[in-house]
Amino acid sequence: MADHDPQLFNCPDCAAAPGQLHEEGCDHAHCPDTGCQRAACDHNGACASRWNGDFVGAAECREWNWWLIEDPELGLTPCPAGTKDAIEDFNRLLTHARWDADLQRYVRTDLTTT
Repeated sequence: MADHDPQLFNCPDCAAAPGQLHEEGCDHAHCPDTGCQRAACDHNGACASRWNGDFVGAAECREWNWWLIEDPELGLTPCPAGTKDAIEDFNRLLTHARWDADLQRYVRTDLTTT
């Protein structure tokens, strides 16, 4: 999915269209407060979230050029944007960014300030 301008799509689990609420029990629904999968959230499933047409955090990976490629010898390896068969690097997202509930997106934590 190395396309920098992907087409929006319905949720692959509950088929919610972009802008619609996920169905109860949807595996792709996230908690708006924590950014975590709703099934693992402490709100007992009481947090409603809308499908935005893309996976949570994918836009941030593309914005920050965080990509992976599966190398037969090395496994998942970071690679530059535009690499054939590259996918968003969600592992890096979870280690170098945090969920911002106010912005409803991930923000980088690895930036240095001067």
